[in-house]
Parts: sequence; C-alpha cells; structure tokens
Amino acid sequence: MKGGDEDEIMKNMFFLRKTGAQVFAAWVVLSVGESWAQQDGPRLSHTTMPATPVYSKDGTVVVYASSSKAGYRMPVLSFVSQHQDELQRMVRLKLGSQACPLEIAIGGQNNGDTRVLTARLRDSGGGLRERIELPDPEAADLTKFKRAICVALLRAWMVDAGGTEETMRDLPGWLIDGIVRYLDRETRPADVDRTLLLWSRACLPPAKDLFEAESLAAMREPAVSAVLASWFLEKRPEMNPLEALLRGAATGTEWKPEVAALLLAGTNDPYTFDNYVDGRLMGEGRVVAKLGLTTIGIMRRFRSHLLLYPSYYGKMLSNNHSWCTFQEAVTRSGDPDVRQSAAVQLVHVKTAAAGRDGMLLAVSEAYGVFLDALARGAKEGELSRLLMEAEGMRRDLETRTARGAVLQRSVER
Repeated sequence: MKGGDEDEIMKNMFFLRKTGAQVFAAWVVLSVGESWAQQDGPRLSHTTMPATPVYSKDGTVVVYASSSKAGYRMPVLSFVSQHQDELQRMVRLKLGSQACPLEIAIGGQNNGDTRVLTARLRDSGGGLRERIELPDPEAADLTKFKRAICVALLRAWMVDAGGTEETMRDLPGWLIDGIVRYLDRETRPADVDRTLLLWSRACLPPAKDLFEAESLAAMREPAVSAVLASWFLEKRPEMNPLEALLRGAATGTEWKPEVAALLLAGTNDPYTFDNYVDGRLMGEGRVVAKLGLTTIGIMRRFRSHLLLYPSYYGKMLSNNHSWCTFQEAVTRSGDPDVRQSAAVQLVHVKTAAAGRDGMLLAVSEAYGVFLDALARGAKEGELSRLLMEAEGMRRDLETRTARGAVLQRSVER
C-alpha cells in the first residue's frame, strides 16, 4: 500500500465481527491509496473543495466533509456527542481521547449507501486515530453508526489505559452489540422477557458456552446479548466490571468465559458460575425495570406463582408431583398443609405484581383474597366463587397481553 510509513491501517481491528471482516479488509486495501497519506480529512475527489472541519469542545472528535456536504457537519457532531454522553453515563467511564481521537468523514454520495465504514489509522508521528466514514450521510444505518461510535470510543479508552497494537485484545462482538442495545431503555423489559423465556424453556446453554466469544445464543438473540452486557455495566462497590474487562483486554488478557466468571461471580469454577447465572436470571424476573409496566413475559412469570406446594406433596405414592393447583386446593381446603401453603404463597403472589400496572395489581389482589380465605379455612363454595373471579380477571389480562398489548399506568414520582 502506498504511503505505508505515513498513514498505516493497523492490523488489529478490535471488536469487529468476524462475519464480513474479510470483505471489509479487502475494501480498505482497495480504497485506501495515496490520497490518505496526503490528507487528514475524508477521501474527496480532486474537484471537490473540503469544508472547514468542526471539533467537539474537548477536541477528541472531529468531523470532515466536502463543501457540498458542509451542512451535515454540525448535526453529525451533535449526534456523536449525544451518543458519547449517553454511553459514558452508562459505562461510568470518561470517553474521548486526545491520544486517539475520533474522526468522522462524511462522503459525498447520494445513492442510498447505508454502509458505515471503520478503521484505525496511524499517522507518520505514531499517533493513532479512529475513523468512521459515512459514504451517504442521508442513508447511513444509524444502528451501525451507533455501534461504530461505541467501538471507537472504547478502543480509544483502551489506548489511554496503556493498550498498544501488540497488547490489545478483542472483546466479543455480541458484548459490544449488547452494550449498544442496552442504551435503549425502551427495549429492556422486552429483552428480559425474551431472555427469561429462552432460559425457562432450556434454550440457553451452560454459562461456559453462553459466555464464549462466539456464543451462538448471544449472537443470534440480541435480547440475550443485552441482558448479559448489562451485568458488566452494573454498579459494584468493589469495582466497575466493564472497566476491569477493558483494562485487561488493553494489556493483553484474552477473552475467555473464565474471565467473565471471575469478574461477575468471583470464581473460576464452571459449576459455580452456572449457578450464579441461573440465580441472576431468576432475579431478573423480579426486577421492575419500568414502574407500572406489564408485558406478556411479566404475565407469564406471574402465572408461575399460581400453584401451592404442600409439604407432603411429591413424597407419597398418591402424589406424584410436588405441587397442587388452586382448583385442587379448593377440594382439599380442610387439609392443614394446604392451608399453610396458601398462607405462604399469598406473599409470593402479591410480590410478583409489585410495581406493575393496575390490572395485574387487581388480579393479584383477587388471588390474594382467595388465598387468604383458603388459609383461614373458608367453605368450599366461597373459595370456588373467589377463585372463579380471580381466574376470569387473569384470563382477560392474558388475552390482552397475548395480542401484543403492553399495559402501563402512569406512576407519580
């Protein structure tokens, strides 16, 4: 490649998915010629005059464009700055590097090209730059653009943390995708629902396979990648898991499931890590990510509490399972163990609806009245009536959520 000593594309393209990486590398070789060695801005035709670049306040982001696309400079810079602010609030790291600034090159095309092209550059003085190119700024894929910004800012942070071309290591593409997806608060409840559905149906692999760099579950299911990424973004008194992960990758630590296990669960033992992941996923179902919200997944988890577990069930030949339905409990309302189990389950049913919309709270209250009556030893006729009312309310709510309705009540803060 001409001008190799003056402007070289670094071989390590961190965080890039392997799918399509070879095609991208070929594009770089074909596209990058002597023009890049002669200028710091975007590749412009010889007949196009460049517009004056615009810089962020701290000088860590610069946007280049031709004079014909000069009007896109400030909107693009504002978009990048806003995304940078959102990202650094979430990861709790100061993003933007003087040692490895981010360049955005706006192309001059008007042909609907949705590509977002990325590369890391080294100039003649040894300085590093992250570059993102938008061939057609009107058509650029915003999701890919956000991902490229995230990758560039995190790679620049790794440079500030001591990373070099020789030491920096890849992080899984699904982890980066998950971080970008987790930025959107609106998708979080649905992502948790989807992940818990897959987990409850045994569609997720053991933790060791789930956290592999090429994890099929995380790569094929965006919801799973977002949930797993969120665990690295949580606040911990002893450390910032993502910061520790980035520092390790900057200085040569290869990604392995054991690295994730140590950061998240404090263990290298696969069995202990597997139990930790199961516990985390079970806990995700109880988290109220958005007050007053009820989705089909939340409704599904609420329904799982509508069973009783008398102490002797599953221990006798006449009971081949450890639970009984509410309908069965009505016919055995005189059994002390059934009544005691009802008193215990009353707490779980109320807790399962805490923070949800008014309809689910009303359903929970109806079941609570039934369970309280069962625990007090009410007559079978009264119990049947109370249960029928609660079941009717639940079926109505399930019908609504099954149609895709997301029920929400406004919550005063």
